[in-house]
Amino acid sequence: MTDRLPETASAPRVLFDLSTIMRWTGPPVGILRAAGELARFARRTLPDVRFVFFDPDTHGYRLLRDAAVDPVLDEDAVIDPIGLPDPTGTRRHGTDRIPAGLRPAAFWVLQSRHQALMALERLRLAGGAASGVAAAVQDRLAAAKDRAVMMRGGGDRRPVLSRGAALGPTVAFGPDDVLVCAGTGWHDTDIAAVVREKRETGFRLALLCYDLMPLTLPDCFQPHDRALFDAYMRMALPAADLVLVNAACTADDIRAWCGAQGLGVPRTAVVPLGADGPVAPDTGEAAPLPAGLAAGRYALFVSTLEPRKNHRVLVAAWRRLIESGAPGIAGFRLVFVGRAGWGSGPLRDEIAADPRLAATIVHLAGVEDATVATLYRGAAFCCYPSRCEGYGLPVVEAFRFGKAVLASTGGALPEVVADFSPCLDPDDVDAWTAALRSWIADPAARAVHETRIRTAFRHPGWDAAAARFFACVHEATGSVAGSPGI
Repeated sequence: MTDRLPETASAPRVLFDLSTIMRWTGPPVGILRAAGELARFARRTLPDVRFVFFDPDTHGYRLLRDAAVDPVLDEDAVIDPIGLPDPTGTRRHGTDRIPAGLRPAAFWVLQSRHQALMALERLRLAGGAASGVAAAVQDRLAAAKDRAVMMRGGGDRRPVLSRGAALGPTVAFGPDDVLVCAGTGWHDTDIAAVVREKRETGFRLALLCYDLMPLTLPDCFQPHDRALFDAYMRMALPAADLVLVNAACTADDIRAWCGAQGLGVPRTAVVPLGADGPVAPDTGEAAPLPAGLAAGRYALFVSTLEPRKNHRVLVAAWRRLIESGAPGIAGFRLVFVGRAGWGSGPLRDEIAADPRLAATIVHLAGVEDATVATLYRGAAFCCYPSRCEGYGLPVVEAFRFGKAVLASTGGALPEVVADFSPCLDPDDVDAWTAALRSWIADPAARAVHETRIRTAFRHPGWDAAAARFFACVHEATGSVAGSPGI
C-alpha cells in the first residue's frame, strides 16, 4: 500500500510524532494512552494529518509508511528496538559507535540470534506456507527479552516491524507544516536537532506538556530523567508556537518556571484529557473479581507504584486503622492496581514484612482492562493520594463508575475533582486515617458524594477532547487540518 499523500512539503500538513508510541513495548499507561487516543482520532477524522518518527540515525523525522500506521496505532505492532540508538545521546550502547552503514553487517555478528528472529519475522508477516514454519522456529530461538517485544500481555503474537518496513522518506518540512509532539520527547527525540530544523524551515511546533513535575517535584524522579526533562523543556517550551496543557495549574507552572529561568513564556491552551467508559455500574456480564475480594469491601487505588503517587500515606493510615481496630476494618481490603515502578521496592518490602498489612493490602499488576473495570464497579470507594498530578485521569474513571474518591490537593487534582469528592493534604496521615475510617465504617458518609457524581458529573469523551485539542492547534498555528467536528 502506498502513502495517501505525496511525500513532499508542498501542502501544509499536521505531522503527529509517534516516536514514543513506537518505542514502547509494555501496556500503554499515562502519556501513552493519551497520545494514542489523540493519534487515533487524527487518523480517523483528519485527512491532512501525517505520522512521523524521530530517526536517531539521521537526527530527523521520517514519515511512517501508510501500511504501518494502523498496526502501530492499534497497539498491534512495534518497531524493532534492537540497534535503535538513544536519540538524546546520553545513553550510548557499544553498537552506537559503529557507523550506520556498517551496522547491518555488524549486527549479524554481534546480534545473530536477534537478526535471525527478525528475518523470520519478515517471513512470518509475509504469510504463505513459510509463515507457520517461521513462527515455530522463532518460538525455539526467542529468549525472554525477545518475547517481551514479540508478545502482547495476553500472550498473543505482536508484529515487530523493522525500520525499513515501518519508515518512509525523511520529512521535508515546509513553513506551513505543524509538528505535534504529545509523547515523552525528552527520551525519544533530539530536541536540539528539532529546534535547529524549526529555525531553518520555519515549521510550527505544538507541544502537549502534561506537567513540569520533574522540575517542581524533583525528589520523585531519577536524576537522569530530571536532567533529560530539564534540558528538553529549556529548549522546547520557548521554541513552541503553542503549548497545550490539561489543567490551568500546569499553565501557571510553565509561566512561573520560564519566568524564573529567563526563558520566553509560550502561548498556552488548556485542553482536558478525555475519558470513555460507563457513567454508572454496568449490569451486564463482567469479568470476575480477583480471588479474596468482595464487592463493596475494598478501597481501590489505580496507579503505578512509585513515590510520587504516594501509596505510602495510605499504608501509614491503614496501619493505624488496623492497630485501632477501626469499625468495619475486619474483612475490608486496600487494593493497589498498577505496575511496580521506580522506587517502589522499599514500600513493597515494608508491606510484606508486616503480616497484618500483607493480609489486607492487595497489589495487582498486569491487570487487563476488563478486570480493572470490574474492580472499579466492585469498589466501596476509590483513593488518589498523589503528591502531584498534571491531571489525574483515574479520578475521572472512578467518577464515571459512580465511585466517590478520597483525593489529594496535589497539582491539578482539585481542578479535576471539583466539588464531587473531598481533597486532602497528601502528607497529612491523620486526615487520611480519619477519612478512611469514616468511609469504611459509615457508607452514608460517602453517599452524598456518590449521589452527586451519578447525577451531575460530566466529562468529555476522547473524541470530544481530541477534537478540542486539534481545534486549538489549528487556531494557534493556522494549520489546514480539519474535520466537520472542528
